Amino acid sequence: MAAVSVLAACQTVTPDAAPTTAVTPLVGKKLMADNGLVIIMNADGTVSGTARGEDIDGTYVATAKEVCSTYAAPDFLAGKEFCSEPQIDGNTVVFLRRDGSKSATYTIGG
Repeated sequence: MAAVSVLAACQTVTPDAAPTTAVTPLVGKKLMADNGLVIIMNADGTVSGTARGEDIDGTYVATAKEVCSTYAAPDFLAGKEFCSEPQIDGNTVVFLRRDGSKSATYTIGG
């Protein structure tokens, strides 16, 4: 019985901890491309930022390896879904899409 009590005391349970996903290191940070595109993946599962001077409105779902984002605005992105694997290298990230294409290189800002 004492052994069980000791083992129970060693366990740390954090049920409120969010699972780590492919975009966990990017959440809440500005991703800035040289073409002026700015994307922010918010902790609530929304995507914001600006593209071609217009506000971005979207949502995303992420797993351990991939993120899929769907957009409502601006018009040229509306209805589109992009599923990709982020490749983070220092302060930059490139998204490798399922179709084999890749995104612009984004600088990860604060």
